[in-house]
Amino acid sequence: MITALIVLHSSIAEENPRADTAIRLAGAMLAEDKAVRLFLVGDGVTLLGADNLAGGAATLGLFRELLDLGLEVQCCGSSLKRHGISVLPAGVQSGSMKSLSAWISAANELAYF
Repeated sequence: MITALIVLHSSIAEENPRADTAIRLAGAMLAEDKAVRLFLVGDGVTLLGADNLAGGAATLGLFRELLDLGLEVQCCGSSLKRHGISVLPAGVQSGSMKSLSAWISAANELAYF
């Protein structure tokens, strides 16, 4: 099975659709029966608190659906601390640069947003 890794460094914002594009790409890859991993780093971790962000409702809804469909998600622990996020949704784990390095080594496909 092909393993795809998407690294999301951008927050949800209408003027910057990178997060939306990354989540939609994850959905397309899952639909192709790929194992998909999403690593949230920097402002990407704000996806976890997107209920408070304008313009992020559709992206957040799709993100939650993809978690139910098997999207594997890790977040940079330092980024979580910087953004004051201490509670993670079910299916989301805290990670590190070391775990991201392992995921990069294991990936057949890589996308960065």
